[in-house]
Amino acid sequence: MNNWDDLRFLVALSKTGTMTAAAKSLGTNTATVSRRIERLSETLGQPAFIKTADGWRPSTAISSLIQLAQSFDGQLQSALNEHAGDTEAEAVTINIGCFPILTNLILVPGLTEHQDLLGGVKLTFSDRFFKEGLGDHDLVIQYHRPAQGRIVARKVGTMCYRFCKFRDAPDATEWVGLGEAHDGSTLMRFGHEHFNRPPKVRVDNLTALHGLMQVTRLPGPVPEILVQRDPNLIPISDDMPSQVEECWVFYHESRRNDPGIRRALDWIIRCFDTVPSLETPQHGKI
Repeated sequence: MNNWDDLRFLVALSKTGTMTAAAKSLGTNTATVSRRIERLSETLGQPAFIKTADGWRPSTAISSLIQLAQSFDGQLQSALNEHAGDTEAEAVTINIGCFPILTNLILVPGLTEHQDLLGGVKLTFSDRFFKEGLGDHDLVIQYHRPAQGRIVARKVGTMCYRFCKFRDAPDATEWVGLGEAHDGSTLMRFGHEHFNRPPKVRVDNLTALHGLMQVTRLPGPVPEILVQRDPNLIPISDDMPSQVEECWVFYHESRRNDPGIRRALDWIIRCFDTVPSLETPQHGKI
C-alpha cells in the first residue's frame, strides 16, 4: 500500500461496519470511503472487506494489516491524549458504548458526583446491543467477560434484575418484556412460565421497559437498583429467581497508556463502586 492515508479508511470501516458510519467518523462521504477500499482491494488482488448481514467485515487478506493499523491508531491517539487535562482546550473525547440502562442509572449520575475524575476528558455515550468488539468506541461496558483478543478487560461490578409488579396495581394476567432476542434469559423465561403466555408488549431495552411498566401498570423484569429507589415496586413472588449479570469494561491494548482512557476508566470504576447493593445475594446467582 503506497498511500498511508488509506489506513484511516481501513480502520474506520473495520470499526463501524458500514460505509456511512465510516464516512461520518472520517468527516468525508460514502463515495470516498468506497473508492479508497476498492483501491486497497485492487492492490491486494482480492476483496479487502466482505459484505455480510451485519455489515462490512475485514477479509482474511487484511487481518494482520487491520491489527497493525488498529495498534497504530491507538498508539497515535494515546500520544495525542498525553497532555489531557492541562487546559480546557486540550480536553479529549472518549466514546463509551454501553447498555442504555447502565448509562442512565450508573454513569449519568456520576457526571456530577465524580466529575473531579474527568479533568480534561469529555464523554460521549452510545447505545450498544448484541455486538462484539469495540466498534468505533474507545471503551465498551457489557455483560460477561469479552472474548479474548487484543483488549484490556476489567470487571467493574454486577447488576441484579428481578421480576416485579407495582404494589398498587391489580393482579395482572398480562406482562411486558423485552424483545424475542432476550427470551432465553432467566427472567424472560420466568415471565413466559408464570403467565403462560408471551409479553403483551415488547420493547428493545430495559430503560424503555421501565417506562412501559409505569404507563401500563403491568409487571416485568427491572434492575434491582430501580426496586430500591421505588418503594411501589415489589417482587412478583417470594420464590422468584433473580438474574445477576457481571459488568465488564474493555478497550484496545494499544490504549493502555492513554491518559484519556485511564481517567475515563477510573471514573467508570468509581461510578460502579459508589452504587449501593447492585446485587441481591439472597436470591442467588444465575
